[in-house]
Amino acid sequence: MNSTGHLPLSDSAVRPLGKAKRGRPRKSAAIVPAAAPVVREQAAVGTLTRTKSLLLAALKVWELKQRGMG
Repeated sequence: MNSTGHLPLSDSAVRPLGKAKRGRPRKSAAIVPAAAPVVREQAAVGTLTRTKSLLLAALKVWELKQRGMG
């Protein structure tokens, strides 16, 4: 026994450490690259088209919050 109260380890008793294992890559990242968001030209302020697009965007946000994703 040594001064710490433990038995000394011999070289044959110590197990060699293997290589560190890497995590499995995600399938979605490997197969399907991230889709680029569609860039649209903004409608003029005060137009019905702009109001409709803002309402649709707000509806999408609300739906995602209701699902628990936001």
